[in-house]
Amino acid sequence: MNDVGAEPSRTGGYTLVPARSVDEAALVAFASAVWPDREPHERIRASWWRYAEPECAVVALHDATGAVAGLCGGRPSQWVIDGRPHPAVAITDWYVAPGHAGKLIGRRLVRQFQAPDRVMYAFSISDMAVAYLRALGWQGPFPSTFMALPFPRLVRLLHRAGRGDLALDEHVATGRELPGALASALDRIEQRRSLGREPAHMRRGADEWCWRLRIRAERTYRFCVASRAGEPVGYAAVRRSTPGRIRQLGKRDGALLTDLVVAGDDRHALRALATRAVAMAAELGAVAVFAATTTPSHAAMLARLGFLSPSWPLVGKYLGRRAPPFMWLPRGPGAGLAADAMALTLADATIDFDL
Repeated sequence: MNDVGAEPSRTGGYTLVPARSVDEAALVAFASAVWPDREPHERIRASWWRYAEPECAVVALHDATGAVAGLCGGRPSQWVIDGRPHPAVAITDWYVAPGHAGKLIGRRLVRQFQAPDRVMYAFSISDMAVAYLRALGWQGPFPSTFMALPFPRLVRLLHRAGRGDLALDEHVATGRELPGALASALDRIEQRRSLGREPAHMRRGADEWCWRLRIRAERTYRFCVASRAGEPVGYAAVRRSTPGRIRQLGKRDGALLTDLVVAGDDRHALRALATRAVAMAAELGAVAVFAATTTPSHAAMLARLGFLSPSWPLVGKYLGRRAPPFMWLPRGPGAGLAADAMALTLADATIDFDL
């Protein structure tokens, strides 16, 4: 990303600097103006970019007052498109404070993350951000499929994972440790996906997961890895949701199916992993488990296991309204992307960091 820390960008009465370099009181004042329905200190403390590299979030400071006028986060990753890796950034946390709209601050913040060789995308953004990105030439928005499974403890009694020739191995990972066997399996699965005719996707090897675990070091993930003849072919990752972040659950425990990855069109492995993910959520004591996907075969498999989807009567409208949309900039490596050939889950932006 562009290094605003080395040379702050000044123009039009505003200066762009790394968000982590700004006094916390100024950030709290910004949060109070932008998110009036949430305690501002908590909103800043919980921000994922406070624990990432300084270049992952940029703010626009008003030169005359020193106030924070806008903020934009850029979640770094690599994307694999047609078997080739490319640097990528997901635009997140993109807001302009009241009183500073109409000054092109949002455009400057987004362009701070652009580069000719970089995939630029967004997953789970506000309606206002969608309109702004469309005006900047981005493709979309396109909906993901947001799904919910109530009472996973009951559902797991109705479905058993048929393993066949698969071996299922489970691991626990935290911000302090990514087990060596799991790290090796993640790298081998990603290598297998990169060699095949897979949809465009975020690279999910050990390095990516180590970075993610460091951002939210307080969290614990449960993994199930499916292997065939000793070769890993896919995995599922499940964790408890953060108390209070999913308002509909109140103080009750929920779970997130953070990631579901299968190399190739391996429906047997997909069913085994999805079934085991439901069981892991039940073992965590969750009253409901949530997932998001842009892969039709994954959505269909989760539906067969009992997940509610936007196609359901009544509850479907609720889920459809909360389905995170995705967009991308059709330039550079993203020029040839298509909505039906992009694989996204909760792991792809910062949804997993926020909930």
